[in-house]
Amino acid sequence: MALFDHARWLWDPAYSKAENVYMDFDEHFTVKSKAKAYTMYISADANYAVYVNGNLISFGQYADYETYKVYDTLNLTDAIKEGENDIRVTVHGRGHNFSTYRIGQPGVIYELYADDNLFVLSSTETKMALNPCYKNGAVEIVTGQLGFSYHYDATKEGANDAAFKNAQVVEKPKPAYPRPIKKLVVGENQPALLFAQGLFTDCRTANLNIAQKLQYAFLSAREQSLLCGHGENLNFTGDTGITFHCDHCDNSADGMYLTLDLGVESAGVFSIDIDVPKETEILIGWGEHLDDLRPRAWVGRCFALRYKAKAGRNTFVGPFLRLGLRYMQVHIYAERATVYYAGIKPTDYPLDHTPYFQCADHLHNKIYEVCVRTLEKCMHEHYEDCPWREQSLYSMDSRNQMLCGYYTFGETEFAKASLRLMALSLREDGMLELCSPAVVSITIPSFTAIFVTQLEEYLRYSGDLSFIEEMMPTARAIVKAFTAQLNNEEKLLKCRAEGIYWNFYEWQSGLDGAIGSSMPEEERTYDAPMNAFFSMALRAIAKLEEAVGQTDAAADYLAQKKALDENMDRLFWDREHQAYATYVKRGERYHYAELTNSLIVYADACPENKQDAVMEALVSKTLLPVTLSHSIYKYEVLLRNPAKYAHWVFDEIADVWGKMLYNNATTFYETEEGSRAFGSAGSLCHGWSAIPAYLYFAYVLGLKPTGNGYASYEIKPLDTGIYAAEGLAVTPAGNINL
Repeated sequence: MALFDHARWLWDPAYSKAENVYMDFDEHFTVKSKAKAYTMYISADANYAVYVNGNLISFGQYADYETYKVYDTLNLTDAIKEGENDIRVTVHGRGHNFSTYRIGQPGVIYELYADDNLFVLSSTETKMALNPCYKNGAVEIVTGQLGFSYHYDATKEGANDAAFKNAQVVEKPKPAYPRPIKKLVVGENQPALLFAQGLFTDCRTANLNIAQKLQYAFLSAREQSLLCGHGENLNFTGDTGITFHCDHCDNSADGMYLTLDLGVESAGVFSIDIDVPKETEILIGWGEHLDDLRPRAWVGRCFALRYKAKAGRNTFVGPFLRLGLRYMQVHIYAERATVYYAGIKPTDYPLDHTPYFQCADHLHNKIYEVCVRTLEKCMHEHYEDCPWREQSLYSMDSRNQMLCGYYTFGETEFAKASLRLMALSLREDGMLELCSPAVVSITIPSFTAIFVTQLEEYLRYSGDLSFIEEMMPTARAIVKAFTAQLNNEEKLLKCRAEGIYWNFYEWQSGLDGAIGSSMPEEERTYDAPMNAFFSMALRAIAKLEEAVGQTDAAADYLAQKKALDENMDRLFWDREHQAYATYVKRGERYHYAELTNSLIVYADACPENKQDAVMEALVSKTLLPVTLSHSIYKYEVLLRNPAKYAHWVFDEIADVWGKMLYNNATTFYETEEGSRAFGSAGSLCHGWSAIPAYLYFAYVLGLKPTGNGYASYEIKPLDTGIYAAEGLAVTPAGNINL
């Protein structure tokens, strides 16, 4: 008997098109003699949480598609007891496209086996009701990428017991794919330091949302010693409660606030344990810094949720929204409360950190350590750009993360799963969606082009030819789509004119494009970065075709690349600047950037007699600087001549990444501007900024992939005698001189 042969997808059809709906599905059964093992297979759209006998056991649907539906395998053996048992599955139907989710038919399907015998399954005998505790319908959206926040009302727990009815079957493809990566590990409550506390008074402006209320409230600090005899450095661990009160204070205050420090950048689900004398509203905000003397809950986005506590002891874990944060703000609308814990339960991807890097320079060691932490916090269901603001899978971001991860984590399965998600987003125009799995109103052509390079790098590090064969139709479709755009006088790619294409290259002046605006034909430019990314794609697909035995196709792609490269060099090279221009319009070259020049050399499109000039331009500081995300191209180009530029590269890394460390960074930023970037919404944890980790392994240790997986890395130390390191059981050349 195959999985899900008898189970059915369940939902209430009245809510199939509704947004932000929480539905409960209940199973009640008796166990007379307990089996050796109880295994549950479950899939949901969009997300699920499983409670057994009132205890939260598991949550977190893998990010997937209607046509690629994934199921989880849960071990419920310890949770099920002899006698009466209840399983409640709460399902969140999102009903709205976000960068982390593509609309599908909401629902849940599951089967529970006692040993090898089907014991419980989703069917019309299952009981179903709307969950009364979560606010259904309109609530604040955290960000357009991340999706809905939530309001939870603990005073309504159990209120829907009389409303349960038989569940209804809905049509949806049965899940056919087991989760391709490991499930997240949910940790114990992360220790949280009480950083500040006192009284707050709400801003009296009308119609503020929950995040604005947190952001604009008036705060009056109090000394920690006023907390019923408690002193300084108070850690919430859940063992001993701390009582907060408004006694003997100005009774105009609306309540008490707590500012909590989790110590490091973290990712997890909200957790609270609190005792209040009466029903109490609690607002929770989160952020990555205290630049506003509180976490930045509101910045045109809503990093906040609402919890209403019942009278007495309340314990709650919110499984449907992962928070990325270091700091948390808690506003308690009460005169008195005892807090046992407030913070998160970490949800981390399980990794084996066998590889490590260590050298004589403590700054480089610390940079490597923080790079690893940055990568960890940007891995959950897939690679994600950042844990705080988006949690979205982008091809360009994930390319950096994959290169770092092949070395730092020594595994390729996570990369493989993310590559498949991106490939499944292929559109009719031959472009990938901006994020996967999602439907986004715009896409970035350069991000699609780099995907082909990601596939070739995956093969190089994993040796997994069968997966590449699966991906080849997608790679060919992408290259075909770009080739079709070459039908112009220069036989080069122009920027796309339609508003659905964002001509983005990096977050730098003149390279960040315009979102959603069309342009007349006469304003279209020839873009050197786009052509360089396409040249890299042609190089990659030629290697892939060679690997799958299509040598003639490989030769054709290389011939196409050669012609493209010659046209690039001819059109964009500026003899006066001794560098490549970024754009050409009406025969005029303009805009000179480190990224542009790095990409052309990286793509092997720069003739050998010009490479020295380009490298000198890259270190001269005369070009528009490259940003953190794309500095990998600049550094790899310069490290083609390690004797001349290796010191320069690693000194700049020490300077740029070191500045973030000196500013209390526990993960690395989206851009060097930190929180001030993007209208004060800059991320302080961005996976694409972990590239020093890759450079340490690939150039300091000199480890090169052989195509047979991590265990077969070939040791090729630099011959300059400059760098050395210890670890990975290798003996690099030279003296320790970092």
